Amino acid sequence: MPQPYRLTTPRVAPLTLDQMDPDIRAMLQRPGGFEHGQVLNVFATLAHHPALLKRWSPLANHLLFKSSLPPRERELVIMRAGWMAGSPYEWGQNVAIARDECGFTDKEFHALAVGSEDPLWGPGEMALLCLAEQIYTQQFIEDDVWGALTAHYDTTQILDAVFTACNYTTLAMALNVLGVQLDKGWEGPDASLPVNTKRPGDTLPSMAIKRAEPRLEPLAVENFDERGLELWNKARGHLEKINIIQTMMHHPDLLRRWMPFFSHCLHKCELSLRDREIVILRVGRLCGAGYEWAQHETMGKDRGLSDADVAAIADGSLQEGGLLVEAVNQLHRTSMIDDDLWARLSAAYSLQQILDLIFICGQYRMVSAGLNTLAVQLDDYLEPYNHAA
Repeated sequence: MPQPYRLTTPRVAPLTLDQMDPDIRAMLQRPGGFEHGQVLNVFATLAHHPALLKRWSPLANHLLFKSSLPPRERELVIMRAGWMAGSPYEWGQNVAIARDECGFTDKEFHALAVGSEDPLWGPGEMALLCLAEQIYTQQFIEDDVWGALTAHYDTTQILDAVFTACNYTTLAMALNVLGVQLDKGWEGPDASLPVNTKRPGDTLPSMAIKRAEPRLEPLAVENFDERGLELWNKARGHLEKINIIQTMMHHPDLLRRWMPFFSHCLHKCELSLRDREIVILRVGRLCGAGYEWAQHETMGKDRGLSDADVAAIADGSLQEGGLLVEAVNQLHRTSMIDDDLWARLSAAYSLQQILDLIFICGQYRMVSAGLNTLAVQLDDYLEPYNHAA
């Protein structure tokens, strides 16, 4: 399973209940955070950053407990995403869920490690596994897979599947980097399972919008009901029109539960305004997300980036903030940060800032995958990507 190495001891020790923020302690003692007589290590580790954990939890809760995908299909996406990202913790925890709640067998776990190419899967299941694989390697779903998805699943289910694959890649990054160890009662992957060798490529992708027409038309604001209009006004910020939000209004429950995490990453995290835009722009460039870049190039300049900074983020040569670019590169390509870079990051940033870096990277990889896959078209006020890199 592992890509580049995975840690056998934690870099960041999980907090005990007594050490946690009281609100987090109360949240984690409810079902879902407390299993086998213990707070799960993933949450006890993320509790080092209470604000992030609180704001990410509504999205995580939606995708695990309230998704429109049936449980079996949900677990297919989660486990394939975790396998692609090389997360022993994510795999080990969901083996138990998939076996106990969905009746998965050892034969199916082996086929999950093989992936969409295994002949065990039917057409709809194969499409979901292809979704998880292509989201991980290229942050875009090809036409044949998109066609198979739309033949078997409705719009809300496809959106939930895309966000599930992305969310569990984000979580895998955090688990890998922090060295979160498996909880009592769960076991890591069977050593006999085939190793994943697929990963994002080293060549920078095109920044053109992936298709000339959107795969999912943005909804017209004048057709929103009262509750939808309230969500739209909250989500759009100062913008009168924004295609990505109007597209996400096809699944208002997902949008509503995503917004706290989105807001944290963009407006409320511990990284400086300039630093968070460095991370966002570099993620957009690595993912070939022309829409994301167009939205954030102007925002980045408003938050302290110069024209030269923006060009250097595009080609990966940024000096002031180059550590962040290096971290995004590693996270994107290996879902991990190596020991040398971890040491340099720890000397320059607080643990809360590093956690924000990881989750911003994952969040905007999620945005990139959604934008690319849905072929969201540039709004009229946006300028296309125009850098050489």
